[in-house]
Amino acid sequence: MRSSGPIAVLAVLAVACATSKPAAKVEHVPPLAPAAAIAPMPEIQRRADADRVRALELEIERLHADLRAAEETLVAVESGMRGAQGRAEAVSALAEARIQVDRAARRAPWRADEAREAREKLAEADRQLAVGRIGSAVFFVSRASRIASSLAAEADRVASDPNTQFVRVARVNLREGPSAESAVLAVLPERLPVLVEGSEGEWSLVRTATGRVGFVHSGLLVGR
Repeated sequence: MRSSGPIAVLAVLAVACATSKPAAKVEHVPPLAPAAAIAPMPEIQRRADADRVRALELEIERLHADLRAAEETLVAVESGMRGAQGRAEAVSALAEARIQVDRAARRAPWRADEAREAREKLAEADRQLAVGRIGSAVFFVSRASRIASSLAAEADRVASDPNTQFVRVARVNLREGPSAESAVLAVLPERLPVLVEGSEGEWSLVRTATGRVGFVHSGLLVGR
């Protein structure tokens, strides 16, 4: 079946880019020596600010990759990417991407939303393939594959950092100070990795991948 043309492909790509969700990244920092004392807050905040900058840089890189993929898809459509060979390659890429997404989702369970987004892209690739839009199908497969790659890279960084711990209950309050009466800065979901900067009594000072800094009761965290 022939594609409905570049206009239809452009419409599909516009919707895809408009609904994309950035996947937050967990950045590696130099290992900190375990100690009860907390590092000076300005230094911790500097690392948190660096995390936010890195996250923005990674998001820009992801958007550039999406634009390149969109351009390549349009070129493929214009040059007549059709026939059994093109379809077979798209089907094979789709099957490999499903395996990649499933593996990444198991390794980074705290990124369930991003894994769900990747699976939605694969489902859209299936729909595009069914109506003969091979270039569009390849585009969505590529997007899903990039999400899976980012999850796998994050899982690698989490596994390699000795200061990483995980939220072990459904919801944990990230607080401004080491007290149950301190203001809540954010709510952390179960299995989210955090980087422990130090401790104060029964409280751990942690830093999230998105640059949040605050205190969590140490009993609500667990190591590997």
